[in-house]
Amino acid sequence: MRTPRTGLAERRRLQGLSQEALAERLGVARTTITRWELGEVEPLAWVRPALANALSVSLDDLALLLTPAIRDAHATSDHAPTPGISTNALYPLDDDELLDVAERRSWLASLDVSSGKIDYLQPAVEWIIEQDERVPAADLQAKARDLRSYLHPLLRSPHRPATAARLFAVAANLSGAQAALSLDQGHLPSARAYAAEAFELAEATADPDLMAWARAAQSLVEYYAGHYREALALADDGLARAPRGPHAVRLSVNGRARALARKGDKVGVDHAVGHAWAIRTEHPDPETPLTASLTPTVYCEPRAAGNAATAYLALGDAGRVEQYANLALDTFDTEGFTGPQAMTRLDVATALLDPAGGDVERAASLVADAYRIGGAGSFPVRQRVAEFVDAAASWVALPAIRDVRELVTRHTIEEGVHVDI
Repeated sequence: MRTPRTGLAERRRLQGLSQEALAERLGVARTTITRWELGEVEPLAWVRPALANALSVSLDDLALLLTPAIRDAHATSDHAPTPGISTNALYPLDDDELLDVAERRSWLASLDVSSGKIDYLQPAVEWIIEQDERVPAADLQAKARDLRSYLHPLLRSPHRPATAARLFAVAANLSGAQAALSLDQGHLPSARAYAAEAFELAEATADPDLMAWARAAQSLVEYYAGHYREALALADDGLARAPRGPHAVRLSVNGRARALARKGDKVGVDHAVGHAWAIRTEHPDPETPLTASLTPTVYCEPRAAGNAATAYLALGDAGRVEQYANLALDTFDTEGFTGPQAMTRLDVATALLDPAGGDVERAASLVADAYRIGGAGSFPVRQRVAEFVDAAASWVALPAIRDVRELVTRHTIEEGVHVDI
């Protein structure tokens, strides 16, 4: 390792700066700092004021740090410049060229959004993702729109590639969150538009995991729109981009398994659910017992189990519905996520209407529980309620089912939400 021959290195260390940090502050390469400290070249005139400021010295003191060491280096180096010939003479640049280079470097330095702005935006978007299903969707959507108004002008500015990748990733996460919030409120066209935007922003980052995450959001929207073929195709595309990434679990069980179940493909559902559990073992367990619905990490077991229960419900496999629901409900109840609590109860309730050996009384009780919990206001939950009411049509004469229909009607009037009964 070559020994510095100037006083710059010592002064830099006294300021608590690494070579990388000083180079970033001045807008030069780290190797340039190394060459200054070795005395191989002198800083050009245009950068000296910024260098002196970074080192908290005057220009005169900066000259003292440089000149003796440079002279010593020239006297001892085997490759010292010929006396009377400046270093710049070996690589001649006239004043106009130097000004052109300085102007271009100034333009380059102006491209970046400050890291502080991104450091503000990223956790704000992550907070919205974490609060989904905890805070009313309309409230979160209002906060998301405020963030969008701040973020979008930044996206329209020119950036260095690394900054652009960070900004586009944050924007993709925000669009995906807005897709889920729109879906929760039953605004399917908006949900579809936001989900498509999320994928396009993710594609701009060239991050396969982020693209897979966005495809999962698109698949979710199409599933609840009843477009099962499209939901399956989007999930498959996400898996193709990151086949064993953290979002492969969600894509397999939330995307593939549920869409295949609607198409009656039992073998496909078994394979998709099995694949989700296999992928989970390849990733560290999440830090929290219940991950967010749009988690940027791997799906937790309760989330995966809740989705598996929904898939087997569509196949009419009541035993599997209860098996997977039991893996999910305790955690849903403990963590207080009312949407998953209600949806899983409704899945079990609908499965209990099996004519071969169902339990209509218990089914009606579970539906009442879903309303008691308070998780019956979102569009996905209302859709499940409608499916239960439709499946219970054969038992409409029973008091328990009549009570459920009255409950649904009353809630529809009181909350102003629509459920077909």
